[in-house]
Amino acid sequence: MALNMVLSPVISVAVKKAGDALIEQICQMWGMDNNLNKLHRQLEAIQRKIVNAEESGAPECWIKELDAAAHEAVDVLDEFQYEALRRNAIRQGASAKVIKGFFSSENSVVFRYKMSNKLIKILGKIDEIVTEMYKFNLVQRDLATSIDRETYSSVEKSEVIGRDDEKEMIISQLLDPQRERENISVLAIIGMGGLGKTTLAQLVYNDERVKGHFHPMLLWVCVSIEFNFNNICKSIIEVATNGKENVSTLNNKEVLQRKVREILGKKRYLLILDDVWNEEIGKWDELRKLLFSEAGSGSVIIVTTRSQGVASIMGTLPGHDLASLNKKDSLWLFERKAFGGWAEEPQEEFRKIGETIAGKCLGVPLAVNTIGVLMGTKREVGAWRAISENNIWDYVKTENDILPILKLSYDHLPSHIKRCFAFCAIFPQDYEINRETLIQLWMANDFIPTDESMKNLEIEGQSIFNELYKRSFFQNYKEEESNYGSIISCKMHDLMLDLATKIAGNKCANNNIHNANDPGIILKEVHHLHQKTNVLQINNVLKKFPSIRTCLIDVDSEYEQWKMNSHLLKSSSLRALQFKTSLPPRELGKHIRYLDISFSGFTTLPETISRLYNLQTLKLSYSRINELPTEMRYMINLRHLFLDNCHELQRMPIGLGLLKYLQTLTKYVVDSGRGGTIGELNNLNLLCGHISLSGLENVRDGKDAQFVNLAKKTNLCSLELKWDRINNEEATTNDQEVLEALIPHKEIKYFVINGYNSSDFPKWMMEDLNIRNLKELKLKKCINCAEIPAIWQLPLLENLHLEKMDSLRHIVGGMGKYVEGSESLITFSVLKVLLIIDLPNLENWREGDSDLLDFPNLNTLFITECGKLKSMLVHMPLLASLRVCNSNCGEILAIQQLPLLENLHLEEVESLRHIVGDTGKHVRASKSLITFLGLKVLTISDLPNLEAWHEENSDLVDFPNLNDLVIEDCDKLKSIPVRMPLLAYLRVYNSSKIKLHNISNLPTLSRLDIQVVNSCSEPDAFRPPKTVETMEIRGFDNVNPLEEEEGEDQLISCQTKSLRKLTIEMCNCFFSSGPTKVVALGFWKYFEVLEHLEIYYCDAIEFWPEKEFKSLKCLKKLQINYCWNLRGSLKVAASVSSSCEHMEDSLPHLESLHISNCPELVEIPICSKSLTSLNIWGCPKLSREGLTHLTNLSELKTLNIHGLTNWGVWPDNMEHLPSLENLIILYCPGIGSFPEGLQQRLSSLRLLEIQGCPTLERRCRVGGDYWHLVSRIPDLRLSLEVNERQSFSKRLLNCMRGR
Repeated sequence: MALNMVLSPVISVAVKKAGDALIEQICQMWGMDNNLNKLHRQLEAIQRKIVNAEESGAPECWIKELDAAAHEAVDVLDEFQYEALRRNAIRQGASAKVIKGFFSSENSVVFRYKMSNKLIKILGKIDEIVTEMYKFNLVQRDLATSIDRETYSSVEKSEVIGRDDEKEMIISQLLDPQRERENISVLAIIGMGGLGKTTLAQLVYNDERVKGHFHPMLLWVCVSIEFNFNNICKSIIEVATNGKENVSTLNNKEVLQRKVREILGKKRYLLILDDVWNEEIGKWDELRKLLFSEAGSGSVIIVTTRSQGVASIMGTLPGHDLASLNKKDSLWLFERKAFGGWAEEPQEEFRKIGETIAGKCLGVPLAVNTIGVLMGTKREVGAWRAISENNIWDYVKTENDILPILKLSYDHLPSHIKRCFAFCAIFPQDYEINRETLIQLWMANDFIPTDESMKNLEIEGQSIFNELYKRSFFQNYKEEESNYGSIISCKMHDLMLDLATKIAGNKCANNNIHNANDPGIILKEVHHLHQKTNVLQINNVLKKFPSIRTCLIDVDSEYEQWKMNSHLLKSSSLRALQFKTSLPPRELGKHIRYLDISFSGFTTLPETISRLYNLQTLKLSYSRINELPTEMRYMINLRHLFLDNCHELQRMPIGLGLLKYLQTLTKYVVDSGRGGTIGELNNLNLLCGHISLSGLENVRDGKDAQFVNLAKKTNLCSLELKWDRINNEEATTNDQEVLEALIPHKEIKYFVINGYNSSDFPKWMMEDLNIRNLKELKLKKCINCAEIPAIWQLPLLENLHLEKMDSLRHIVGGMGKYVEGSESLITFSVLKVLLIIDLPNLENWREGDSDLLDFPNLNTLFITECGKLKSMLVHMPLLASLRVCNSNCGEILAIQQLPLLENLHLEEVESLRHIVGDTGKHVRASKSLITFLGLKVLTISDLPNLEAWHEENSDLVDFPNLNDLVIEDCDKLKSIPVRMPLLAYLRVYNSSKIKLHNISNLPTLSRLDIQVVNSCSEPDAFRPPKTVETMEIRGFDNVNPLEEEEGEDQLISCQTKSLRKLTIEMCNCFFSSGPTKVVALGFWKYFEVLEHLEIYYCDAIEFWPEKEFKSLKCLKKLQINYCWNLRGSLKVAASVSSSCEHMEDSLPHLESLHISNCPELVEIPICSKSLTSLNIWGCPKLSREGLTHLTNLSELKTLNIHGLTNWGVWPDNMEHLPSLENLIILYCPGIGSFPEGLQQRLSSLRLLEIQGCPTLERRCRVGGDYWHLVSRIPDLRLSLEVNERQSFSKRLLNCMRGR
C-alpha cells in the first residue's frame, strides 16, 4: 500500500491554499503574513520530496502524522479563507448579526487571537515534520504529469475473448429438451474474482437463442455479499416490471413473496443470481422454496460465485468451473487494450515485452485488461521494460494473487486520480455510483485540481471518472436518458473495491464503522463514512469521529427522519453531509461544500445557511420547504441547487443571478412580491439539465420574459414553463406575449407547458416548429387552446401528454395550415406513449377520418375524462398497455385485435355492456372462441352496465396468459371468466352478483382479495382456493362454508396447505357470540398452516375465540383491531390457570401479538412462551390485573403500550423481561415508575421511548432517578426533553434579540 500516493494531493491542496490571494490578504492585514509564508515554503518542500517517501523508508507513523497535519493545515487555511469571504459579503451588504450568532466569532480581536494561535500551532507541527523528513534522505522528484488522453476517444465496453466454447456448453444445457422434464435446474459458474464469471453469464443471458427460449421472463439480480431475501425479491420485481413497480415501499416479506409469485406465475424463466457469497443453507432454502414453487417446466437459475461451497448448496446440476484464458487469448486481449489507441504500428520490442507481461497475468481477464490499458499510456520501451521487471510480479504466484497487478495499474495514475479512486472505498459492494454525485463529493473534498476560473471542475471530474472507467477501475457503465439529462452510473468490481479499501486504509468506512480489535483507533482515523442505518443507532457514535469530512447516511425507512447530532454538524472538518431530517439544521460547519437534505420534513431553512460561503452543492429535492434564505446571493461558490419536486416553494431570494458558477437550478419561482424576478436568470448561461420556471403569471410582459435569454442556455435539456393561477378561467393579456419570448434553444429534448391561458400557441411552436429535437412534450391546463402544434412532424417525439385542454376538439386539426390534404395518412412514426387526460370536448382524433392516423410504435395509451370522444384509434400494432377511464369510446371493444396487449384497464365506461360482442365498425359478435393471447393484467372498475364477458356466451372468452384480474363496482356482472389457467391474483370488490363458490374452485390462485356488499339478501358459500397463499376477505355476513362433495372430505387436510396470511374484516360469520356455532367453525379447518392472521371490525367477537383458534398451530403473528365488543376470555371469572393452559395449547408458536382499539377489553387470556413482540394500543379498560396471564415472557424483545389509561402500576408478572430490547410507553399517565427487575434491564435496551407519561419522563431525564440507567441507551426518545429544549432555544433567541 502506497500511503504517500494518496497523501500527495492533500499536500498540493494545502500548498495552493497557502498561496491563495484572499488568505494572503487577510493574514497580511493581521500581521500573520510571515508565518503564512513560512508555512507555504515548508509545505512546498514537503510537496517536492513526498513523492517517494515510502520507497525511501519513511516510517508509516511519520506519514500518518504528516497526513493529519496536512489536513489540519487545510482546515486552518480554510478558516482564513472563510473569514475573507465573510468580510467581502458584509461589505456587499450581508447581515453581520446572524453570522456572529452562528459561528460564535463575536469580534475580529477574538478571531485574530484564535487564528494566530492555530497558525502557530500547525506551523510548529509542520516544522517538526520537515526536520524529521530530512533524516529520510528523500530524493526530489518531479510532480506526476497528467495522462496522455489522446489514447482514448470514447468509453467502450471491453471485448470478450476465449469464452465461446464455454458459452456454447452452458447454452446447450439450458436449451436441452431434457430440461423440459424438470421443473427447475440450478447451474453454478465457479471461479476466482476477475476471471469473467459475470461476463460469461452475460454472454449466455444476451444470446438470441436463450432470449427466444425464455422470453419474456429473463431476470438478472446482483446478490453480492449480503444474501438478503427481501432485496433479492425487490430486484426480481424491479427487473420483471422494467422499473415500473416502486419497490422502495415494499418491505413486508409477505407482500414481496406474493408479488414475486404473481410475476413468475408458473412461467418458464431464466434467473441469473450474480456474485453469490452466502453459504448458509437456511437463507438459500427460504428463497429456493419461493423460486421453485413458481417455476414453469424448463426454468433455470444460473449462479455465479467464487465459492465451491455456494455451488454445492445451490446447484442441482454439476457446476461449471471457469478456466483461465490461455496464453494466446491473453495476449490478444492485452494487445487489443495496449495498442488499440496507437496510431502507428508498435515496434517488435513492445510486442516481446507485452507478451511477457501478458503471461505474468496468469490468464485472469481483469488483470490482463487493466494492465493492458496501463501499458497503452506508455510510449517508451524503457517504461515497458521497467514495468515488466517490477518486483511486484514476485508476489503473483497463482491466479488468486492478482491484486498486486491491479495495484501496479493504480501506481501509474496521477496522484489526484489516485485519491479520487481511493475515496470510492466509501461505497458498499455492488453499490450503483451516480457519476454527478461522485464528482460533487470529489469537489467537496478538494480532490479535483482547480484553476483560477473554477469553471471546469465538473468537466475535470468527468474526465477523471472516464479515465477510471477506461482503465477498468469502474465497470457496468450505464447511461439513461431522463428529463434531467443523461444519468450516468457505474459499479466497482469486488477486487477493485478491495484495492481501494486497502489503499484508503481506515480513512473510508461503509456500513461497518467498528474494528473488532480496537474500535477507538479506527473511529479517530475515519475521514469518509457511508452508513446505511436506522440512523438513531449511530447518533451516539458520531461524536467519536473528530476528523470526519464526508458523512453520507442512507436511511432505511422511507418515513424515518433524523435529528442530527449537533457535534457532527459543527465539525470544522466536515465537507460533505447527506441525511434526512425533520428539523432544519441550524448549525453547520462553515467549511461544508456538499449538503444533501432531500426528502426532509422542514418548511424553512434558517438564514444562517446563506453564510455557508464555501457551499457548492445544496440538495433540497422532495422537501416541504416553502422559502429559501434571503441572502443566498452571497453564497458565491454555489454551483448546484436542487429544488425539484419542492411543490410548496413560493418564491426565490433576490440576487441569485449573481451566482456566476451556478450550473444546476431545477426550479425557479417568479413571485409578484418580495421574491426575485425572472430577470435574475439572464446571466446564468451555465445552467444545464432541467429547470422549471413557475409563477409566470407574475411576469410583467414579453420584454421581461425575453431578458431570461433561454436560447443562450444551450446546456439545458429539459424545460417546464408553468403559470400558477388559482383560477384557470382568469382572463390574461400577456400569456402569449410571455411564451413568445421564452424561446428555448433548438436542442431541447423535454418540454412542458402548464397553465397557459391564451387561445393560441406562439409562432415558434406552431409554424416554425423550433423544437424539432423534442423527445417528450407535455401540454397541461392550456384550457383555451383549440389547436396544438403539428406534433407528427417532430421526428424524435416518443412521449406526448395532453391534459386539461378544455377547448381541444381534435388531436389533429386545422387542415389547411399543417396537414397536406385531408385524406392523407398522418404517421406518428416514433411515438411510444400517448396520454390523453381530462379533455372534455375532444370529439375525435382527427378532424376528418381518424382511420387515417397511424401509430406504428405506440406502446402505451391512456385515455381518461374524455366524455365526448367517439372512437378508438385503429392502427396501433405494438400497443401493450391500454387504460380507458370515464370515456365513452364506442369502439373500445376491438381489444382482441391488439395481439401484443398485456395490460388493460377499463373504468367508468358507462356504455359498456359486454367486453366482447357490442356491435361497432371493427367488432362483430361471434359464437367462436375469442382469445386474448397476450393479456396479463386486466382491471375493470365502476362499469355499472357491464353484464357479461361475451354477448353470446361468456365461456367463449379465453385468457390463456392472464395473471392478474381486478373487478370492482360491477354490480351487474354475474361471473368471472372460466378460461384463466394462469390466474395468480384475483380482487373482487363490491360486485355482489359474482358467486363466491365459483372463486373457491380456481386452480392456480395465490392471492385473493374479496369484499362482499349486500350479501344478506341471499346466502352464499365459500372456501379458500387450494393454492391461495394470501387472502383478504371483507363483508362476509351471510356466507357459509362451502360443503365438500362426496369423497372430498378426506382431502380437506390437503386443502389450502399453502395459505400463510389471512385478513378478516367485518366477517361476523367467522365467529360466534356465546356458544360456538358449527357453521363458524367450518371455516377454520382450512387454516391449519396459517402463520399471519389479522382481524378488523368483527363485532361478533365478545370473548376470546378459543375454539376458532384451536386449529392455528402454526400461527406466528396475530392482530386484533377495532373489535368493539371484545372483552376477554369466555368466562372471565374462571380460574387463571385453566384459561392460560387453553391459550398456550391453541397458539403454541405465537411470536407477535398486536391488539388495538378494543375499548371493552379487560384481559388478555394468552401466555405463549414464544412471544417476542407485544403491542397493546387504545384499550382504556385494560388494567394490570388483565395482564396476569402474560407469564413466561422470557423471549419478549419488544413491548409497546399506548393509551392504557387504566394502568397505574407495572404488573408483577412483567417485571422480569431478560430479552427486552425495545420499550415504548405512550400516553399512559398513570405509570410513574419501573419495577426493580425492569430497572436492571434498562441499560441494555436499544430503544426507549416515553411520551405522555410526565412523571416517568421526568425520572428518565438528566438528574432524574433513572438517568444513570437510560443515558447510554442508543435510541432514547423523551417528549418532555424535546419540548424543554425547544422552549430553551426560544428563550435564548429572545434574549439575543433583546426582548
